[in-house]
Parts: sequence; structure tokens; C-alpha cells
Amino acid sequence: MKIVFSRKYTVPPRGHVFRSGKFEAALNLLLKEGAVCRAEVAEPRRPSEKDLLLAHSPAWAGKLISGRLTGADWEAAELGPRADILEAQLMNAGGTILAARHALRRGLGINCGGGAHHAFADRGEGFCLVNDIALAVNKLREEKKIRRALIIDLDAHQGNGTAAIFKGDGDICTFSMHQKGLYPERREKSSLDIELPPGTGDADYLAILGKRLPPLFGRASPDLAVYNAGVDVYEGDLLGGLKLTMRGVRARDEMVFGECFRRGVPALLVLSGGYAGKPSVTARLHANTIKSALEKFNTIRARG
Repeated sequence: MKIVFSRKYTVPPRGHVFRSGKFEAALNLLLKEGAVCRAEVAEPRRPSEKDLLLAHSPAWAGKLISGRLTGADWEAAELGPRADILEAQLMNAGGTILAARHALRRGLGINCGGGAHHAFADRGEGFCLVNDIALAVNKLREEKKIRRALIIDLDAHQGNGTAAIFKGDGDICTFSMHQKGLYPERREKSSLDIELPPGTGDADYLAILGKRLPPLFGRASPDLAVYNAGVDVYEGDLLGGLKLTMRGVRARDEMVFGECFRRGVPALLVLSGGYAGKPSVTARLHANTIKSALEKFNTIRARG
């Protein structure tokens, strides 16, 4: 099993609440604990402009590939105008494409990063410049490796960019379960949106997910499931108001992977948001999500 990651994902935070180093810190935890070994880490390639056009407008793809974003572009994405940030996001997108290919070959693909679900076809928003989810799905469709996909977005914030890109596309089912009243102020319409009140904890969250997720597999008949596993649902997150414990987040992840693997649906994992007060906690949460994926996959595969 390969874990996709590049050190180019990591850029110095310089005071920004989004710390891209959390992905590398999560990988280092997995390596230290023996959950993965260095030989299992796969380096992605930067997507081409032709690839970017699969999810983005010609004008936006041109800006991304040339690096000529305006001050307004950076401001809309709430990011500083830095070449290393743009390169990190492009590499994350390449990582999600590579992990999607691994998912089809093995049944599980993991990008130790990715999940930029606020990026629209023609602009960036919410710390996101390149919608790696839409890009990977459309790349596999272009190559005729899949026709239908189910996108399961459990970040605390609605996956508005992804919903907008796939609006009206009958072959893509977008499911977003997120916190009510949280960013983004303007929602897009997913195939199914569930808004949870602030303060929702483990029991209620898992009961709702357990009821609403399984029927989506029948509705979507997916060739691939994409799981956007933001951990900003955690009770100690600085940007969220949901109250899942660390155990609850792990139970959420196990539920999603269990639904995928029991049905024989390949699963692509991207990590997305997470802003706990202590960066080490965010890294632990992301590492736990990856461990859940590996353990659930190996358990179900062992049962034949």
C-alpha cells in the first residue's frame, strides 16, 4: 500500500492558521509507529495545465500554471502571495491524482494531504487554490477508468467548490455533512447537504452519518468513493464548533471506510482541514484517519 506525499506539501506557516506541515507531521507519526515504512511513500508529479483544465477554467488554470495570481486572487483565497504555497497546492493536486490511481489498483488510495474543496472552477477560496478532488475524479473519467463517483465530504465546512464544479453532473454524487453557520457564508447545493448545529457531539453525529451515508451508495452506484476527511470536526478545533472527541473522529472514519470496503468500492482518502489549538493534535488526528483506513482495509481484505 502506497501513501502519497511530497515534502513540497510543507511550507513555513508564517502565522497562518492553516499549517501545511501537519501533513508531514502526520506521516512522521505513522513512520515512527511502524504503520507505514519509508519505501511505501510515493512522490507525486505536478499536474499539467491540460490536467488543470479538467476542473478549472482556462483563465484560472493559466494563472495557476504560470504563477500569475493577482493580489485579489490571493485575498479571495485568504492566503499570502507566495510561490511556495502555490507549488504546494499544485503538488497536493498531483498527489490526489496519483492516490486515485492507487485506489483503483489496490482498493485504497491515500494522499497524505489534499482536500482543497473550496476551490471553484474559476477562483480560489478558503485556503484552497486547486480543487484536487474534482481534478482527480475528472482525470480518471477522461482516462475512462471510472464513470461514476461518490464524494463524501465530512470536513466541518461545506465543500462548496466541489459542489459547484459538479453541479448538474448526474454521474457524480456530492455529499457534504458540515456545521451550520460556519464558513462559507454562501452555500452551494450538493447532491445531499446535511447541516449540523454547533456543539454536535459523537453520539448524534455518528447516528446521523450512520443513517444517511449507506443509502448514498445505492443512489450513486460509484466506481470510486472520495473521502474528504477533514478533522476540524474535533472538539478542540480553532475554526469549528462541532464537538467530536478523538475517539468519535476515528469512529466516523471507520464507518466511512467500512461502508466502502464492504461494498467493494475503491476509496480515495484526502485529509483536508484541521486546526486544533496544538499542531501535534491535528497531526495525531490525521494520522489516526490514515491508520483507520489501513486497518479497516486489511481487516476486510483478510475476511476475503
